[in-house]
Amino acid sequence: MGMDASGVFSMIWDQLAGQIAEQRRTRRTETCEGTMLLIEKDGHLEETYFDWKLIPVTNDEGEVKGSYGIPLDRTLDVICSRQNDCIQRLSRHTGTANNMKELWQTLLTGLSYNSKDIPFALLYSMDEQLGISSAPSKPSYPCHLEGTIGIGADRIIEQEYIDLSCDINGFAPTMLKALKCDSMLILESDDPSLHKLLDGLGLKGHELPSEQFAIIPVKDDGRIAAFMVVGLNPYRRYNKQFCEFLQLVADIAAPQVSRARLSEEVARHNELARRAQLDRRRSDMRFSRFAEWSIVGLAVIDVQGKILYANDAWYKFSGLSPADQQTLSWFDSVVPEDVDLLRQWQRRVLYEKKGGVFQIRSKEPFRRGHMSSDHRTGICACYADLNELNEVESIVVFTMDISELKWTEQQLISRSKALEESEKKWRNYAEHCPFGICRTDGQGYVQYGNKAWSSLYGFNPDEIPKQPQPWLPWVREDYVQPCKDFFARLQRAPGHESVEFQLVNKTYTISGGDKTVTNGAYVVATGFSQFNEDGTLDHMDFWVTDISGQKMAVKVLTDKMEEAIRSKTQQERFMDMISHEIRNPLSAVLHCSEEIIDSIKKGFVALDWVFDDKTTRNSGKCGKEIFKDQINSALDAANTILYCVQHQKQIVDDVLTVSKLDSDLLVVSPIPVQPMALVRSSLKIFDAELKMTDIKLKVVEDNSMSTLGLDWVLLDPNRFLQIVINLVTNAIKFTKTSKAREIVVTASAQTHRPFESELGVEFVPQRYSPATPASATSAASDLKDNMNPQSDIFLCFSVKDTGKGLTEDEKALVFNRFSQASPKTHIEYGGSGLGLFIARQITEMLGGEIGLTSSPGSGCTFAFYIKAQRCEMPHFSPISTEPVIRLSRSLSITADGTPMTSEEEDDEFPLLIREPSTPRREESPLKVLVVEDNLVNQKVLCKQLRNRDFLVKAANHGRDALDAVRDKKSPDASHEENPFDVILCDIEMPVMDGIEFTKEVRRLEAKGELAGHVPILGVTANVRSKQVSGAIEVGMDGVTTKPYRIEELIAHIGGVCTRN
Repeated sequence: MGMDASGVFSMIWDQLAGQIAEQRRTRRTETCEGTMLLIEKDGHLEETYFDWKLIPVTNDEGEVKGSYGIPLDRTLDVICSRQNDCIQRLSRHTGTANNMKELWQTLLTGLSYNSKDIPFALLYSMDEQLGISSAPSKPSYPCHLEGTIGIGADRIIEQEYIDLSCDINGFAPTMLKALKCDSMLILESDDPSLHKLLDGLGLKGHELPSEQFAIIPVKDDGRIAAFMVVGLNPYRRYNKQFCEFLQLVADIAAPQVSRARLSEEVARHNELARRAQLDRRRSDMRFSRFAEWSIVGLAVIDVQGKILYANDAWYKFSGLSPADQQTLSWFDSVVPEDVDLLRQWQRRVLYEKKGGVFQIRSKEPFRRGHMSSDHRTGICACYADLNELNEVESIVVFTMDISELKWTEQQLISRSKALEESEKKWRNYAEHCPFGICRTDGQGYVQYGNKAWSSLYGFNPDEIPKQPQPWLPWVREDYVQPCKDFFARLQRAPGHESVEFQLVNKTYTISGGDKTVTNGAYVVATGFSQFNEDGTLDHMDFWVTDISGQKMAVKVLTDKMEEAIRSKTQQERFMDMISHEIRNPLSAVLHCSEEIIDSIKKGFVALDWVFDDKTTRNSGKCGKEIFKDQINSALDAANTILYCVQHQKQIVDDVLTVSKLDSDLLVVSPIPVQPMALVRSSLKIFDAELKMTDIKLKVVEDNSMSTLGLDWVLLDPNRFLQIVINLVTNAIKFTKTSKAREIVVTASAQTHRPFESELGVEFVPQRYSPATPASATSAASDLKDNMNPQSDIFLCFSVKDTGKGLTEDEKALVFNRFSQASPKTHIEYGGSGLGLFIARQITEMLGGEIGLTSSPGSGCTFAFYIKAQRCEMPHFSPISTEPVIRLSRSLSITADGTPMTSEEEDDEFPLLIREPSTPRREESPLKVLVVEDNLVNQKVLCKQLRNRDFLVKAANHGRDALDAVRDKKSPDASHEENPFDVILCDIEMPVMDGIEFTKEVRRLEAKGELAGHVPILGVTANVRSKQVSGAIEVGMDGVTTKPYRIEELIAHIGGVCTRN
């Protein structure tokens, strides 16, 4: 009371609201019939139906102020009407079914009309045939799902077949109870067995899942024929009325099941009778046709052997005439040799009543095409024809002519013998064939493989693996897929196909003299396929040939060709390096010589000034000072000449040393020396270069030297110092461009041959045998007194630097002939690529080993040891170390990427010293940029040019030069002109070489960033035409090769400046 009607009657409010609105308009009583309302009862919402009468409530003016509703409960009438309608429809539909399949479908169709009371249903039929086949001790109740209502198709498959005696989930347990108690059962939705089956069930009608399920047995003559699993109305609880409705459904279905089964049984019996009659009729017709038209001879004879009946095929085989049937006997149909055989079988059939099959020959000759025989051959089968008393009335004889087969058999026997002989010959050939022969089936299972084939893969001929393509595990991995593709192609087409592959764990080796060459084992396989007439693959044949010899020949030829190419490339690179290393110092020598001559000329002039005590008009110096400067200049030039000659001598010495090593002419001449004194003295030749490059060189003597009391030893000092100097030279070359510049030479000694771990390096593999010592002095006889066979000692030396270090690939190359760490090493650091190669060979000649350890950025450590012998201080004077110290040395100083300027270059373009007699030129001097990485050549050339009134600026490499060209701050340069009139540029330089520099200058000129065209004159020590033409092509105006005279260079400068 007092609540809003739209909330209380929310389900029917739309209908009531419309009636109330109509009533306010008409002011008359309105009715609503059959309105459904859900009312909670016993904790469940229950479906109810009401008829409503709405009486208007008016005021004194007649206005409708409210409505008075009178409900009338019509629930029972509505539900009964709905169920009766379902029963009537069910009865009509099931009455039309003619068999069980139709009955089940019509039963479900009838139930589907009442989707509110039966939102879903499952119909299971009892399969009696399957149930009969089960064991008596455990009865089986198989059920088959015939149809459903209100359930998805995916759920049907899950429960399509169930066995009531085995299944413990779903409806099976309750159906089994219903079967045993022979009554309808109700199952609640909270039953655990239904947990997995309730999803998606019973969503028709009220579109809510059922809370109760009815298991309804459908009987046929007292036996349960089917089960209906029915989901009940979710808004009605199972009660007596519902029970009567469901029972009525089962009662309607029961007689229809009996009727449908009876109809099926009658139809089945009628069909069986019809088929039996038809079979008898067909059997008679078949026999008569068989007898007349059969190619098999048929005869019936009596117990005496007389012919009672025979068909045409029998007469044709025997060669007898049907007209003589009355007088013919069975024995007349065969050759005389087979008469006794017929009599034996006649007696056996008559007395033993047993038939059999045997072979006979007729008197009729056989002729067919090229086949012929004096008689026909047939297979004869006979049996007894018994009467009701089990007595033999006649003998039935079947004869099939096999003359053609007999002739073919004889031919086959003959040809089989020939084939066996042929196969024997073929197998003998296959077994002794030098190449592999194999046959497989279509899947790759080996049917045959000869010894040569088995030996290729290492198979035992009697134990070939039973697997498809058993050779694949013996094929190298990268060839497996091509082999599979080759086999697949043969499976698709006859072929022929070929494939080449390498075998694993098998090598091919050839030896010649003391050299052995090893290569992989290679084979080539050729295959053919044989297909049957129906297109199926019958077998595949393979011929496998070992081509390791051919592959080895190709490998050796390829290696020789590559070696020749490498040798040619190395020779060309070596010639380039030698040319560069020799021509560079020659150029400096030439310039310094000209400077000395020029200084001497000026010195004569200065002498006059000395006596007159005059001063120069340019510098304000007196004659004595000028004379002193000229002498110092001459000394400086002479010193440079000395270093350049030493550098050239070392190049020549390295080449001669390699030549002697190759010719086996290098002699080891041991003499008594003091190794530490020898090393310290020899390292003094590096003092000047160490000072110039700011490198600290430290010599460390290990305690083992003093512990062993090592003073005098017997060794070849020249060969020993070649190793030490080459290693130190290499260390200086790679250390002078580093931030930290330090080299440590460590000396130690061992009484045993040192291990790699003791020296901290990895030794390179030895290639050469120790040389036989030969004394080179006249005091050889005195050495014998100093030598003690038990006094062998191993001298160890290591050279550690702080250079850039080496990668693994670079370490593999450094000890090879003409090789350096990388192709750019020569350009950046110089050298011939022979130093470490010579050091390796000499070390091994001295009975030792050499190695290194390094990583990028952490410097290098080279270490070696040589074999020597203790000795006493010699009675004769020891060899002087001075000639040894004078070993050739190179001074090839390259820029480190940063500008290096001398005192003379403090000013941009300093005034030059000119001869007093030479008048000053009125035109402005040419501005020259010298780009040279070799500081010696750079210094000399700049000095010579300044002496000839050129304004000179120096750059150490192309990058420095490019910065100078771009520099607009020069007081002599305007924004519209280049700061230089000509550029002298070396071609091989670090950071940026002359070729790249020229390209960049010409690019800037083309873009307008540099004004005009500045002449570039290339300077190189490489004189090959290809390199000269390449420099011209990139934009150089000319190329001057080293060495050259300064006057020739000035003339060349004048030429290119005039042209531009």
